[in-house]
Amino acid sequence: MVLILLFLFFLTILSCETAQEKEYRIAVFISGEGRKDKVRGFQDGLRNLGLVKVKYEFYEGNNTLWKMRELAQELSVRQEDYDLIAVGGSLEAYMVKEASGKLKTPVVILGGTSIIPWGLTESLSRPSENITGVDNLNAELMEKRVELFSKMFPHIRKVLVFCNPQFEASKNATKITIRAGKKLGIKVVPLNVKDVKELEYIISHMREDGFEAIIITPCFYTENFLTSYILHYANFHQIPVFCHSPGLVKKGCHVAYGTSGYEQGYQASHIAYKILKGTPVEHVPFERAYYPRLAVNESALLELGIDFNRDFFTFVDEVVK
Repeated sequence: MVLILLFLFFLTILSCETAQEKEYRIAVFISGEGRKDKVRGFQDGLRNLGLVKVKYEFYEGNNTLWKMRELAQELSVRQEDYDLIAVGGSLEAYMVKEASGKLKTPVVILGGTSIIPWGLTESLSRPSENITGVDNLNAELMEKRVELFSKMFPHIRKVLVFCNPQFEASKNATKITIRAGKKLGIKVVPLNVKDVKELEYIISHMREDGFEAIIITPCFYTENFLTSYILHYANFHQIPVFCHSPGLVKKGCHVAYGTSGYEQGYQASHIAYKILKGTPVEHVPFERAYYPRLAVNESALLELGIDFNRDFFTFVDEVVK
């Protein structure tokens, strides 16, 4: 009897070890460099949840639409090679869905916006397309950002928004920003720029037309390509910029309100964990990004040499010196 119990005990230990040693295969599809903070948060989150044996295969679009479509097509063919597909945002999820027709492998968005307008689900509470993840609310938060902007820079009445009407997230966020601006007496003008040279020209001449600030709206177009150039030229020409991610404040943005890409990716790891452990996607609702923060880069702001409401700092959650 003792021998039988010992045998069963060792068999249980062996089976547990075997379960723990399962290697998960995850494809990571991102539009470009701007999404990598989300990926780092996602990987750290899974590691902290105890999933150490994970094999990642990366598909990076280099901020080029044709390249992204090519990778989405490749993923649609190879999707069953993976236990899960992690995508950087709503655009990547849309491309994979469009290329696949019907998704067989679960897709987790590491932080996306305008999820229903993109057609990625019929309901955030019950995912319908084998896609779930983190809704970062970046479009919806534009109204709050404009309100905070007006509190910080009460004298500024005209701002530029760089956007691309080709993308749902950009269209949606821009509409909300224009509407919020009207309520507060701020004229918001959207512009679609073709390249960096045109961007530099616009920023260097914007004050001539009475525009005194830039508000960045969420979109792969700005997140991966334009933001670093916007911050560079805006700081040079002493133009304040309001961003959507606190992570950008550390890179020179003057003010931001939202959640960082790292935080979104970390939150998405908990969603992915449930799916990898067997929960069907339709039972894993989309989650809203936790606790948006207001961050200010104090030194960059002071270097602008323009007036701002110093009482605004009483609202600030994070100050970068």
